[in-house]
Order: sequence, then C-alpha cells, then structure tokens
Amino acid sequence: MEILAPCGNEESFYSAIYNGADAIYLGLGDFNARAKATFFTTENIREYVKIAHLFGVKIYVTTNTLLKDEEIPAFIKFAQKCIEAKVDAFIVQDLGVAKILRECFPNCELHASTQMGICNVQGAMIAKQLGFSRVVLSRETKLEDIKEIKQKTGLEIEYFVQGALCVAFSGNCYLSALNNNQSGNRGKCLQLCRLPYSAYLNNEFLGKGYLLSARDLCLIENLQELKSAGVDSLKIEGRLRRAGYVAQSVASYRLAVDALENNSKINLKPEILKLKKVFSRGDYNTRAYLDAGVPDNIINSKIQNHLGIEIGEVLDVQPFKDLFKIKLKSTHPLHQNDGLKFLDNVGNEVASAGVGNVEIIDKNTYIFYTKNHLRKGLKVYLTCDSENEKLLTLKTKKINIDATLIANENEQLELTFFTTIKNHKISANFKSDYVCPKAQNAPTSKEEIFTQINKLNDTYFALDNLEIKTNGSVFIPKSILNNARRESTLLLCENIIKNAESNIKCTVNQQNIDILCKKTQDIKLELNNDINNIYIINEETDLSKLQILENDVVAFSPTIYTEENVLRNIEKISKNYNKIALDLPIIANGKDMQILQNIIDKLDNKIMLILNNISGIIFANTTRKTIAGLGLNIYNNLSVLELEKLNVNYFIFSKELTPKNEKFITFGYGKQSLMTFAHCPFKTLFHNSCKDCKFSKNLVIKGTDGKVYDIQRTIISQCYFTLYQNKIFDNKKPTKNLIDLRF
Repeated sequence: MEILAPCGNEESFYSAIYNGADAIYLGLGDFNARAKATFFTTENIREYVKIAHLFGVKIYVTTNTLLKDEEIPAFIKFAQKCIEAKVDAFIVQDLGVAKILRECFPNCELHASTQMGICNVQGAMIAKQLGFSRVVLSRETKLEDIKEIKQKTGLEIEYFVQGALCVAFSGNCYLSALNNNQSGNRGKCLQLCRLPYSAYLNNEFLGKGYLLSARDLCLIENLQELKSAGVDSLKIEGRLRRAGYVAQSVASYRLAVDALENNSKINLKPEILKLKKVFSRGDYNTRAYLDAGVPDNIINSKIQNHLGIEIGEVLDVQPFKDLFKIKLKSTHPLHQNDGLKFLDNVGNEVASAGVGNVEIIDKNTYIFYTKNHLRKGLKVYLTCDSENEKLLTLKTKKINIDATLIANENEQLELTFFTTIKNHKISANFKSDYVCPKAQNAPTSKEEIFTQINKLNDTYFALDNLEIKTNGSVFIPKSILNNARRESTLLLCENIIKNAESNIKCTVNQQNIDILCKKTQDIKLELNNDINNIYIINEETDLSKLQILENDVVAFSPTIYTEENVLRNIEKISKNYNKIALDLPIIANGKDMQILQNIIDKLDNKIMLILNNISGIIFANTTRKTIAGLGLNIYNNLSVLELEKLNVNYFIFSKELTPKNEKFITFGYGKQSLMTFAHCPFKTLFHNSCKDCKFSKNLVIKGTDGKVYDIQRTIISQCYFTLYQNKIFDNKKPTKNLIDLRF
C-alpha cells in the first residue's frame, strides 16, 4: 500500500521522502484547499518534482477548491505549469476543473478529492465515468462499501488513516463561509468547529465544550483490514503541520506497512505513542466510520488542540527570581526544547510551556524553569519530543550505486554508475576527453581513485562497489576524477528521473485550451427554463401556506426515507401540485443507496429528483428530470456542461455565489444548512448508545459569539444530522429561488 504524505514546506518535503513516503500531496497557488500553505509555487515545483522522482516518490497536486468562471484562464495556465513540471496526478473536487484537466491535458491522471463526497459504489462509478483513476473516499465510508467499490470499479482507493478528522461530511462545510465570508471550499476555513459551544434542548441547558471538535484519526492497527478491503493508498492528513509530525507519521506507517508486506507481526503500541506525541487531541479515533451504524466517540468535547501523551505530574513549585522552579516526575526523559502541557484533575488545560535548561535529579525527576505559575499535582503532558523529532527531521536517504571505471593506457577515461530502482537497472556512462597516459613516475593507485569517486556526500548517492579496469599503470589527476564523478552523478540523476517519468503520458491540447480560455459569456449554456422557484418541504410543512405558480416545484425532503413515508407524502402533494421532486440526501452509504433505489423505483417518472451527491447522478436518465442540488456545489459553467452530459436538467448554484446566468436557481429563503454529521450529537452529550436513544427535537447549540444553530435528524439506514443557521435567510431574487420551508 502506498504511504501518502502531506507537505506544506521544504522541511516537510524532505522529511516525508527520507522517512519512507511513496507519494506526497501538496498545494500551490490559489487553487488548493489549504490557502496558507504557500511554499510551493509554479516557479519551484519542477525542482521538487525532480527530487521526488529521483527517490521514486510521486507528487500529487491538490487542485481541490471550487473554481469561478473568471478564474478559468488563470487555472489553465497554472495547470499547464504543473503538467510541464511532470506532476503525477491532480486531486480534484470541482467537476469543471476535472473537465479542464481531462480535455486540455489528455491522459493526465485525476484523483477524485474526498470533498467530492464519494462514499458508495454508485459515486465511484460516476467518478470513473468522468475519467478519474482514483477515488479519495470520504472519511465516513463504511468498510463494506470500500470492498464493493474495489470489486465493482477496480479504481484505486485512497483512504485517510491519520490526522485531523473534519466533523462535517467529507469536509462539505459552510460554517466559515456564511459566518465570516471565508470559504472552506476555497481553502480559507477558519475551523470554527474547534471553538466551544453550549447545547440546549427545549431551552434547557445540557452542557458545553468543544461540541463540534472531532477526535484525530489513527488507523495504524487496521491496515490489514484496509488492505483486504482494497485500499491502495494510506493518506496522512496535515499539510499545515510541522515537519516533525510529517516525519513521525510517515516513519510509523512505513514500519507498519513493511511489517504487513513481510507478514511479520510487530507491536504498534509504541508507534501510537510516538504519533500522539507529534499531534493528537486526546485519545484517537481508531475505527473512523468503518463499522456499520452510527459510530461512538467521534467528538472530544474537552480537548480541541494538541494534547500529546501523559508523562507525569508536578511535584513542587518554588519562586526563582522572576520565574518559577518546577520539579516534576516524568516517565519520559525530558530535554531542552521539549514542549509540555499541564492539566488539572478534571482534564482542563492550565498552561503550556517550552523546556529550557533541564536539571536531572534522578532517573524520573527533573527541574526546569518557567514564567507560568503552576501548582503541585498538575498532570504533565509531553507535546513535543524535541530529540526524537530532531532525529527524524535530520534523517537523510541515499541511493546506493555501483561503479565501473575504465582507465586504459592511451584511451579515454570512462566512468559508469549503476543502480537498480524498482527492478529497473539504470546506468550513466561518462566518457572523459582525458586520455590516460602511462605513468612516468608514481601511477594513480586504486585507493586514490576510490577516494575521489567516493566523494558523494553532497549528492543523493552512496557508493557500494567500484570496479577499476586498467591495462597498465596510468596517471589520472584528481581534478579529472572529480569531474568524471560530477558528470556521472548528474547524468545518473537525469536518467533516474527520466525513467520515473516515462509513464507520464500527459499531453497538451492547445485547441481545447483556446476554447475554454474564452470569456465566461462565450461558453454557451442551453439551459432548461421551464421551472422557476423550488419549495423544499418536509412532513411537517403546512402546505396551505404555499403560493405555487405554474412553473414552481414542490420538493419533498423526508426526515425519514422509507417507501411508506415518501410515497404517502408524494401522493398527498400530488393532489394539489403538478411539478414535484424528491430531495435526495447529501450522504448515503451502500445500504442507504439501496433504500433510495427502492423508493425511486416506485415513483412515477414525472417526479423529479434533486441530487446532492455525485452518487445521485446514477439515478439520472432520459426519462426522469433531475436537478443538481446545493450538495453538488456548482460554482461554474463548466460543471454545468459536465452534468448536462450526465442527464442532469436543472441547476441550483452554490449558496456561496450569485450566478450571472438567470436560468440558475439560487438559495433565496430559509434556514441555511452548514454541515452534515455522520455521528450522533446526542451520543456526544449523553454518552448513550443507539439502543438507548436520547433523540429529541429542538436541540440547538450556541457559540460564544451568541450565534445559535439548529440540529435536525434524517434517517435512512442510519441517522444523520444537519447543522442549520437558526436565523432565516431572506434574499429572494425576482427570477429563480430555492425556498426552504422545512422549519
């Protein structure tokens, strides 16, 4: 299985390679979901790709944000720079971006981003149809669905195994965008989910804490299960993390994967402790959403930041000049530059401190000095093991080579370097202009030759064996040997990189580039124009309040997706209205999709479908009208063109933008959805199980800024929950509106 590492800077890049990563994903420019990761650019990316390819490491570029129409020309230029840099693949969320890459750069490799929300075989089938060779599954994907995706599509499967877990389904979140105009879909998420919130049920206070802060993920003990299911790539989250985190994560998973490949059993508990030291928000989530049903322990409401591992307690605190002398007991060696965190007995963070000078009293007792006025009895956690991180981040890697040097009298000096990479023997032969003369005095010895050829410390190579062939006693100046070594080294680098890039077949289609670079208004959209407003209702909506015109649509959005409930309500709506749609959910596992299929099979073909996930496109055909819903995040005209080819008829534009084309439908009225959960917030609050269900209507959470959010439940094969703005958004346009009357 491939180990896929995150990189946001040069130190992380080398740490990933030298600790055993098979591939690296990184972002550059304005088109990636981590806008703060700005180290890599179109100017320097080629050099880093060459270094990665030298070590057999692939580079995937994250072009996983949503694209505005006016950004299309700039994106094409950006993508062409990446193509010229020989990157191995693009990670893509936006269907318009996929269209650009597929049509402008034929044979370029496309990976469907986790933000595309693929979590079932139907979604994977659509991705394959759109030209994707790999799917980065949503973190909420079930193990049984991973197996089915691999069996029925044969696509490469990438799955998150380590790092921060977004609380929103597949990162599809509008909390930052609608509150602060900083779109997570555009790489500017403010992580408002990591702030404290208070919960109220029927206006009664239930509790407070980090109620939206998900535990970090660690699936290192589940690799055999993932491999058997068909996972090809193990993805580590953390492009904004420090190099020590990247190094340790890669090193630990390298150890685990190698043991798995060699059928050797190892104790992974020490690796988990190492991983917790570099970053963890308390105990890890060790099963993700793999198991059937609604998972437990997704949220850690007490901790929202790095906690590390518990190592001891404060024994004594004494004033010392303008500092405090702290004596502590620790099960872990303490070093200068370590990081510590101090918690009270109920788990509340009291202080953090960096370690300066350390005095060792005995094996487990240490003294250090800090400005923090700590108190006796506090629990001590290690958040940075500086010595271990130094070892990992300073680690280097060399490519072992053999060499043959031919130095015959009156013939040109010849040096050849050899190496084998992934069963490919690669060589570099350099023939010098220097003709070796017979030595007049002392001939150049084999030891002298070896010394000069072995001077590879400033290169990526290490010499294993040198064979020296000569037919007599010759003299070779050191400068000639040094030049031969340098030239052979450069040539071997070129040949290794050329071999690594031989399978990259991407080309440039200038004609299509010229077409797609045209101004937005020149891209012709022949949109259907026979529906106006869409009114979304549920079982509790008072239909008598609807003022429906001839071209308006009434869309039923069930709180419970059963045949009986859906068909009964559709029949009730049909008595008064002609244009009716069924609103499909944004998330659906394999079992959910079967339920939805059974419902749709029973519906009259005149009932339209609102599609909120790529998997819903599987239901689109020439006999039933379909509407691209908010969940498909339509940002540009190119996405519309892609969806039209897949039999989608009408389009609701992203709630983050106002489209220029009046034939698009936009969100005009109602409470706006912010994110969907695949976990249960009642389990977070009550610590109950599904058998002891605590669900009740009217659950709200409130932020420290006073903003209130509603939480609503939807049931398919399991429960899902959606977070809504509590206030009504009212900005109806005179043209086409999505009007939400569910609340």
